[in-house]
Amino acid sequence: MSTKDITIVVQGPVQTFSDREQESGITRKCLDSVRHFLPGAKIILSTWHNQDLTDLDYDQLVLCDDPGTNVRAYNIDGTPQTFNNNRQIISTLSGLEQVTTPYTMKLRSDNYLISDAFLDLQQDFPKRCEQARFFNEKVVVINTFTRRYAKGAPVVFHMSDFFYFGRTEDVIACWNMPLIEDFIATKDCPYNTGFPDYSIDCTQMLFIRAMQKFDQSFSLNGLLDNNLEKQLFSDRCFANNFVIADPQQVGIGLCRKFAEKARVSRTKGKVAHWQFKEWQQLYKKYCDPSFELQYSVFSQCKLFLQRCLYVFPARIENKRRLQQRQKKVVLNNK
Repeated sequence: MSTKDITIVVQGPVQTFSDREQESGITRKCLDSVRHFLPGAKIILSTWHNQDLTDLDYDQLVLCDDPGTNVRAYNIDGTPQTFNNNRQIISTLSGLEQVTTPYTMKLRSDNYLISDAFLDLQQDFPKRCEQARFFNEKVVVINTFTRRYAKGAPVVFHMSDFFYFGRTEDVIACWNMPLIEDFIATKDCPYNTGFPDYSIDCTQMLFIRAMQKFDQSFSLNGLLDNNLEKQLFSDRCFANNFVIADPQQVGIGLCRKFAEKARVSRTKGKVAHWQFKEWQQLYKKYCDPSFELQYSVFSQCKLFLQRCLYVFPARIENKRRLQQRQKKVVLNNK
């Protein structure tokens, strides 16, 4: 694959924007890393009006109108839970729509490249099965926030929204969706869909909305809506359409907010994510039975014990919290 066949869409704010803090100089670091590891590739910077673009190295600029935050749920005290989902959709899709090369990358403006390992990953697992086959080729994602577990329980369709690399039409399919309308509270549904279960995660919501164009079976009533049928469907979809690996294996560096001492980058956070070897197990199961998996019993046992220590105990605490959520509603309605 020639780097001239690749366009990188760097999306998001360049400086602190609205209520989102941005690490100083991180976007310049991002753009410079692309020039270093992908010489000859085209860079599209998709950001907001009135950002300081001094000394930033890009080939094409896309300036987006700010759609503002969106409300996805309400807290039990009645305050809204606001998110930047529509901002991410707008800045990502507006950039992707300008791509003319066969391959493209969606890269946050506060992340950066540390290698070009994603190039080989995208080509190394070509086998597919016919069920849940939605893309032309595999799309590479990182496992940061690609959760296998949340609140101590299995979760499905929990795909990271940080980084995507693959065929342009496939990456566009991951982000071609309508904007999210504000959640409207009703008497029957006053806090969030699926209450007392938690709202589906933003990553689940974005993934489901993108994939529903292929199959309406992509649906969830809450974060922990995880029956066996949905787990199997999620696993098959992940194996057949994506390659999931950790940031270092993909070649991605994270900003300080998600690196260093952040929970998501500590052992407690990492072991709740899909691991590359676990994704390879799915690939072997659903796509290529002849694939030689090198995953030692020691490594599998180590991961299981880490989850016993850091992940599974949260199930007990989560049951208590769900009961408390329901009790608070009863008390508030008296």
